[in-house]
Amino acid sequence: MRAALLSMLAGLVACGRSSAPPPEPPRDPVAIAAPEPAVEARRDFPLEVTPTSLATAGTTMLWTDITGAIWSMPATGGEPKQLSDQKTPDFAFSLLRAGDEVLAIGRHGILRVGVPAGPVAVLAITGLADQVEDSVADERFVYVTIFKRNEVMRVPVAGGKAEQLAELPRGVLGIHGSTLYIASYSTGVLYSLPTTGGTPHPIVRGLPRPTAVAADETHAFVYCERDQTLRRIELATGAMITLASKLVNSDDVVLDGDWVYTRSWGKTGSLVRIPKAGGPMQTLADDLRSPIRIVIDANAVYVTSRDDKRIVRLEKSALPR
Repeated sequence: MRAALLSMLAGLVACGRSSAPPPEPPRDPVAIAAPEPAVEARRDFPLEVTPTSLATAGTTMLWTDITGAIWSMPATGGEPKQLSDQKTPDFAFSLLRAGDEVLAIGRHGILRVGVPAGPVAVLAITGLADQVEDSVADERFVYVTIFKRNEVMRVPVAGGKAEQLAELPRGVLGIHGSTLYIASYSTGVLYSLPTTGGTPHPIVRGLPRPTAVAADETHAFVYCERDQTLRRIELATGAMITLASKLVNSDDVVLDGDWVYTRSWGKTGSLVRIPKAGGPMQTLADDLRSPIRIVIDANAVYVTSRDDKRIVRLEKSALPR
């Protein structure tokens, strides 16, 4: 009896041992991913030359300097490369985007700029004998006014014959879609004009010396130097409101999303933006010396600080809400 009981207990113990799960193999420690490096909210790019105009194309930043040369550099910083000078092929005053092209307004015509490393070549144009004063562009054409003349001209981006669209005294240009917006510095009238030509349509009168125009689907935004005021003008009715005043030399007005960006000079220059709908002005940089050109791409806002030879880049993701 006792032997049978012991034999039963031994079987139960053996059965328990055989049903225990095998030990798990040791696990590798979980790797902790390194945090992404923080994006710098602002980057200043000091230059050897004095920057004036500015453009971006993809990952490249381009600028003109005070001597008429064109330069390029990666948009996030790097080694500048000189693409042209004032004689080869021409003195370059300002840069502008025409679709995927980067063009420059030269002393004797319009230049095509190869991105990122050149070459810079003169665009073959006829019928444009005098110096360009103001310019805007779409994918097919550059629209220009002429220094001390009244013509508004259209120039093919591919080269060819310049065509006169209208005569307006000392026109300042903006563009949205297939419409030009032209403010006469002399008369103070803001006009709309199809990019195909036609009769200019007056939108509003009485603007005191307009020097910058930008437009979206519903409004034009005009800076006037006489009263140092930025106005929003309803395209359908001509109704005006003041967005900001006491702005000095704010001759560059750029739209992006819900904001109007411009510059202001003074003891220290500043880059500012104002809600299109109206509201408090935000100062984005207040340590600039004679800011000139503002450019905005998908990631950043750029501004040239002429008198201390800098280009400043501000990340859009870090801007105040």
